[in-house]
Amino acid sequence: MKIILYAIPGFIFLILAEWFYGLVRGRNTYRVADTITSISLGSISRLRGLLFLGFGAWFYTRATNGKHLIDFPVEGLGIWLFALIAYDFSYYWFHRVSHQVNLFWAAHVVHHQSEDYNLGTALRQSGSGLFGFIFYLPWLYIGIPAEILFASGALNLIYQFWVHTQHVHRIGVLEYILVTPSNHRVHHAQNKIYIDRNYGGILCIWDRIFGSFQDELADEPCIYGIRKPLKSYNPFWANVHVYCSTFLDSWHAVRWQDKLKVWFKGPGWRPPGLEAAYPVERASLEHFRKFAPSVSSAVNTYAFFQFISTTLAGTGMLIVANTWSSGAVLLSLGLIFFSFYLQSAWTQGQRFALWLEWLKLGLVFWLSSYLPLSSTMLLTLQIYLATSGLSLLWLTLPTNANTAVAEPGSHIDKG
Repeated sequence: MKIILYAIPGFIFLILAEWFYGLVRGRNTYRVADTITSISLGSISRLRGLLFLGFGAWFYTRATNGKHLIDFPVEGLGIWLFALIAYDFSYYWFHRVSHQVNLFWAAHVVHHQSEDYNLGTALRQSGSGLFGFIFYLPWLYIGIPAEILFASGALNLIYQFWVHTQHVHRIGVLEYILVTPSNHRVHHAQNKIYIDRNYGGILCIWDRIFGSFQDELADEPCIYGIRKPLKSYNPFWANVHVYCSTFLDSWHAVRWQDKLKVWFKGPGWRPPGLEAAYPVERASLEHFRKFAPSVSSAVNTYAFFQFISTTLAGTGMLIVANTWSSGAVLLSLGLIFFSFYLQSAWTQGQRFALWLEWLKLGLVFWLSSYLPLSSTMLLTLQIYLATSGLSLLWLTLPTNANTAVAEPGSHIDKG
């Protein structure tokens, strides 16, 4: 959806503004490694769409076969307001099911893994969701034009961006109508009283009507993250870890009905006997500590440079993909995804990151001769390769080699 693409510069500007504001006020809510992972997951989610270009429009057209109950006008404010409210109603139920059914939670969990809460967290989106469309199909059968419904979805997502902040408190009477930073902080918290509350996208009235609303309490500070902590910055593991754990529970379950049931029960349910035989680590909220591997400032700086470069390359791909061959798009996506993975290896202090980074730069150099790049793009790529190569050489100097990447293990920051 191009509306999201056009909104990206605004997202980046507001993230930088929030980061700067936090520094000035002495309340910085960002950590480099966590923010890299969150925004990388958002980029991967957007880029995944290039692999299924046009599929959504084709599917919805085939599913409805041009048939609908009501001929709504395609112009005027009325159809847009109706579509926005209709989409938000369906989003509420999709979101609620995504917290209460493992098959849906496995995709949605990505958005909740961060132990920080900031505008960067808003961009932390799943790259594996497959079933959400079923919640919106009825509106197409009723007669909302597909392009208006899709645009309403994009506007819904854009609205949700601004509520991911700790710097805005309560906003008066609007707290009773809209999703706000205060009531959405509750949604991201793992405190017992806050779990599975506040599912709305734009309107919180659905939560109030259907009994899922919880106000933010002054004496119960939010602790962000998930009960079964990810403890990784790997964006691809973030996308599959609940699928993997659910599959293992299904595999180990003794009864056939439990092998199937585990996919459709809630995230906390496990087949009988598995908790004792295959225990799962859960977060201790009484002594909560954030995941924070120990790496040098040089590594964090290099990882951040690669993150900025890869994110710009990914954004460029979204712009030019329609003009490139499928082979060029697939090769570029593979390299961009590899680069996102490598950033997590750097920020987790994994020693093999250095050698895989050399491999990646070699692949970038090789691929540059295959892609239809303009002279400006080619020059930019050459500057990137030279900067990356010199930085890697500096990191491999004897004086830096022992401190560039941490020893296995991590230290944990207090939340």
